[in-house]
Amino acid sequence: MGGENLAIVVISRDSSSGTYESWGHLVLNGAKVTPKAQLQASNGAIVQAISKNRYAIGYIGIGYLNKSVKAVTVNGIQASAKTALSKEYPVARPLYMYTDGAPKGDTEGFIKFLLSKKGQEIVKKEGFVPIK
Repeated sequence: MGGENLAIVVISRDSSSGTYESWGHLVLNGAKVTPKAQLQASNGAIVQAISKNRYAIGYIGIGYLNKSVKAVTVNGIQASAKTALSKEYPVARPLYMYTDGAPKGDTEGFIKFLLSKKGQEIVKKEGFVPIK
């Protein structure tokens, strides 16, 4: 990959994370992340850890990409909202919201807002993948 011949520092989400589960399924085919990995509790913590160590590698949600970290391509495909929606980029997953029964009150209002045009504009503006 270039650079000095030094050990790569693996940064991973902790095992209670949905991102960790998806990574294990989509990339590791059910295998576990190396026990040497430095576990982090959030995508933001992974970004910080990687941005401070040029020999670190990890995985984060697309909405957490910024100028301090660089995304890798998979089979020549760059991660983007377009390639995630088209399923060209193979390391993408939907995000689900679950409620105990049909949503009501503030929960229902929040979900409706999130799915609305204005809500989806915010999703896109923040770097995440909108539904459409």
